[in-house]
Amino acid sequence: MNQINNEVKVIFFDAGGVLFDTFLKSDERIRYILMERGYQKSKIDFAIMKAKQTKLTFITSWNEEEQYYKRYYGTIAEELGESELTNELFFFTHFAGHCELFPEVKGVLEELSKKYRLAIISNAMPSMDWIFDRLGIRRYFESIILSAFVKEEKPGEAIYNIALNHAKASNEESIFIDDKIENIEGAERVGIRGLHLDRNKVNLLELVRAQQLIKIPYS
Repeated sequence: MNQINNEVKVIFFDAGGVLFDTFLKSDERIRYILMERGYQKSKIDFAIMKAKQTKLTFITSWNEEEQYYKRYYGTIAEELGESELTNELFFFTHFAGHCELFPEVKGVLEELSKKYRLAIISNAMPSMDWIFDRLGIRRYFESIILSAFVKEEKPGEAIYNIALNHAKASNEESIFIDDKIENIEGAERVGIRGLHLDRNKVNLLELVRAQQLIKIPYS
């Protein structure tokens, strides 16, 4: 693995899958709530399948996000014949309330922020912005660029250029860490060095250590 040179000043991160994730996925969160209420798994799965047909447009505000998920969960509730379930599912199973940091992340951000400027580039709905507060990591990032707010998505080149401009950084002095190869390729098309994080092989600490971004022993 090639090591990063000493000219790096800014590290951009993806968020979900790199810094945090929901370790119980959406369908499983819904099943848990509904099976506790006594619904059969087969009926729940059919209702979820129907909900997944809900049309998803490009969401740019919390109101739009809320309306989308009310339709999504409402479809499940209606299919099960209990419309009152809509708000319960929305409150207890929404993505933003279930994200957890990967164990090594806070320590890695603490160390990296001593030497580098840190920022986010994420394809995400508006509620993603709240997760940084809930998990106590917003203070590490100079900028948080979410697709919902800039109306551009990875791996399109525009969102990387927006992030560079917002951070007042050049592509030559920046790197980008993501768990999806296509997003790494998008960054490299605009001249940002990409690092692929495959959590089946390494965690974030191991990746940045291998690149000598963190040189000191750390646990």
